[in-house]
Amino acid sequence: MSNAISINKRNLMSKNKSQSHERSIRNIVGCNASLLLIAVMFVIGSGVAMSFSIPIKNIMSSYSYDVLVILIVMELFTNLIAETGIMQLLAIKIAELSQGRKRLCLMMFGGMMFLISSCLNNITAVMMILPIVFVLLKTLEVDKKYVCVFFATILALSNTGGAASPVGDFPAIVIMTSGITTFLSYLTHAFPLFAVTSAMLIIIWGMRIHKEADDGTIRKLAVANLKSQYKNIQIRYDVLKWLAVVFVGMFLAWSIVPQETLPPEIIAVLGYVVAMVICSIKKVKVGQIMDLKSVLTIGSFLFFAQVISQTGVLNLVATYLQSNITNPKLLVMVIMLITSLVAGVFSAGPAAAAMMPIIVQICNGPLNAHADWIAVAYAAAICAGSSLFMWSATAGFILSGKINSARITEESGKTISWSIGQYLKYGFVNYAIQITIALVAMTIIL
Repeated sequence: MSNAISINKRNLMSKNKSQSHERSIRNIVGCNASLLLIAVMFVIGSGVAMSFSIPIKNIMSSYSYDVLVILIVMELFTNLIAETGIMQLLAIKIAELSQGRKRLCLMMFGGMMFLISSCLNNITAVMMILPIVFVLLKTLEVDKKYVCVFFATILALSNTGGAASPVGDFPAIVIMTSGITTFLSYLTHAFPLFAVTSAMLIIIWGMRIHKEADDGTIRKLAVANLKSQYKNIQIRYDVLKWLAVVFVGMFLAWSIVPQETLPPEIIAVLGYVVAMVICSIKKVKVGQIMDLKSVLTIGSFLFFAQVISQTGVLNLVATYLQSNITNPKLLVMVIMLITSLVAGVFSAGPAAAAMMPIIVQICNGPLNAHADWIAVAYAAAICAGSSLFMWSATAGFILSGKINSARITEESGKTISWSIGQYLKYGFVNYAIQITIALVAMTIIL
């Protein structure tokens, strides 16, 4: 009997040790996944270049440095705006206006996420509102379904917001700097489409939330708790108004000044320098911290895409599609579906960089007259694909990590987790809604 117990204990200890070792490996891989991706992209890209006898120097001479510059500047500019406290104030006002009602919270925070992501870096925008959302959800009586629906909506709307303007996210910046459309043309064509798409997402997911049957006591307590935790927040309106003027000036310059006269990345740098001078005069201390891993990740995507572009493979694909699909409308839709699936499986960054040469060649061909709408269709396809899986979205894993670290609990006390499996079914719905609206819109417009 004693021996049996001893053996069982040893087996149990061995099993626990094995499980602990597996968790440790998963944690190491998870923490370093982005670094591994960067290394893989550069190594594979270099290998392909050498296989096709393409000099790396030629690749770097055509490298899209302008995209990286705009990405970095917009993230740093977002940090300046965040320091004024305006994002926290907006989130608290939304909580007050919604009176803690779960459906209204979802719809109003979703609308806020779309608008912020259309102007500023969507990852930074998500990070700014999450602490306030966590305080609210922890006080409210929420279940796993509500948490999953809420953050699935937020994730999808950070994508649609990023695609709604030429500086909202990486794919939009790639499109703006490609030359197939102008800043103003993209903005006027894309914003209405993605605003409608976002409204549909908000309505559809909002209707999945049942109205509360309580008397509102818990909801009032939740809002009061939130306000008490952020009662000392100070809004630097004196700084915010000047930053708003600079930001509007950047938008006007991007819209009016030709790229050949003043490239968009130079406008971005000039705007940021002026904003920093304002903050210095107003004595606002800003810790300009940014995630260099995200910059390196985008840099590796651009490198790989440039290598593939110089092999001529993408030109062959574009020529094949144009020669075998004679109907221009059908051609655009096929490209949209292919792009959306590539974005879903490999994430938005690689899809945007890899598929762009095909879009450029098609826009320079028989569909030149519809180049503005094709650029928007391309962005819509990437946006839909980036909502398909958690790893497809720029903010996916970051959002998941923050939610799980917050340890939001159900009424029973069970901690709610939100990861790849929990998002899966919501991702399919987000993708279906977005790609359907985009395809219908292109069917009507083209």
